[in-house]
Amino acid sequence: MSELELWFDVNRFLFREASLLDDRRFRDWLKLFTDDVVYWAPMLSNRVGKDMRYERSRYGEMAHFEEDKRSLTGRVERMETGMAWAESPPSRTRHLVSNVEVTLTKKADEIKVRSAFLVYRTHMETDEEIYGGCREDLLRGSPGKWQIARRTIVIDQAVTLGKNLAIFF
Repeated sequence: MSELELWFDVNRFLFREASLLDDRRFRDWLKLFTDDVVYWAPMLSNRVGKDMRYERSRYGEMAHFEEDKRSLTGRVERMETGMAWAESPPSRTRHLVSNVEVTLTKKADEIKVRSAFLVYRTHMETDEEIYGGCREDLLRGSPGKWQIARRTIVIDQAVTLGKNLAIFF
């Protein structure tokens, strides 16, 4: 497969994932993840000069969330009960994905993917948020059969102003 064909295949995968999230098809979305997935959103802090290297928290430090397949599945199951107060009624979201970069790794069945995102969320009558940032993914599998083995979600805001982060990125 050429680099261009691979890039198109990865874009198709990411766009499908966005559609599943926006259509609230969370069970199908969960199938896009490996059993050993790490789904993580580090915190950002405002730094200057030589301290810029500490702008993003490291894995295991403070994070918006740090999840695995079990906890993601638990969140989906809780949403399905209607008892997840932060998502009752459920949010409406629109996931926009762009600036996709694909990098080959030393393993034939893994690739690194970096993408930019905007997630628009509306909830209830008046709550609206827009989250922007980048995702750093490790995809495992093969063209047409990718799964997300690791996802780092870097939300550009140092302080998120929304009432919660109950949606998926």
